[in-house]
Amino acid sequence: MSEDYFVVLRTGQSEEFLDRPALEDLLRATVSACEKLEGEKLEQRVRNLMDTTCEYPLGPSEYLEWYLTRLEKS
Repeated sequence: MSEDYFVVLRTGQSEEFLDRPALEDLLRATVSACEKLEGEKLEQRVRNLMDTTCEYPLGPSEYLEWYLTRLEKS
């Protein structure tokens, strides 16, 4: 049995594994803070990021990246 998770890499932090809902929450918080979006515009932006890319530009020398991975459950 396997489940889809994302490896998340952020500036100055160790890698972490998040499931889809947790990654979406992280992106919501990040996009809301950076772009001052809320409501449906925020949800559309998060969906677009999840569907089309694996990184969010935070600024010079800063990064937020995520990569799909499968974790085998025993």
